[in-house]
Amino acid sequence: MNLRGDKKRGDLLIDLTPMIDVVFLMLIFFMVSTSFTANNSLKLELPQSKAQAAVKEEAQVTISIDAQGQLYVQDERVEDGDLRRRILNVSKGDPNMRVVLRADADTKHKRVVYAMDTVRELGMGKIGIATMPRGGE
Repeated sequence: MNLRGDKKRGDLLIDLTPMIDVVFLMLIFFMVSTSFTANNSLKLELPQSKAQAAVKEEAQVTISIDAQGQLYVQDERVEDGDLRRRILNVSKGDPNMRVVLRADADTKHKRVVYAMDTVRELGMGKIGIATMPRGGE
């Protein structure tokens, strides 16, 4: 008694093309829907202001000062003596590059003035001070 039969079954082929198409479509969807915004990792409580300034996306040097007075350039901790060198490295010596100063609301005024003086000594005149919009008004 022959239970196998004489018919030979062909190899079972799985077409992966539709699955690959779906994966690529999902990849494109997530790439398009992701927002690429500057996310500052330092947690600063910025002072509040009524004035609304237009934010332009362009190259800039960001100097942050936390509540203890510690300086950061582009979110990297910097000692006082290295501030000039670090600003020059980021700006590549361009005196027209915008500098944004982000200081915690509890930062001592002398630390803000120190950072501004250092920027002015380098001949960079475009200094902006980051604030948060005042809530409830």
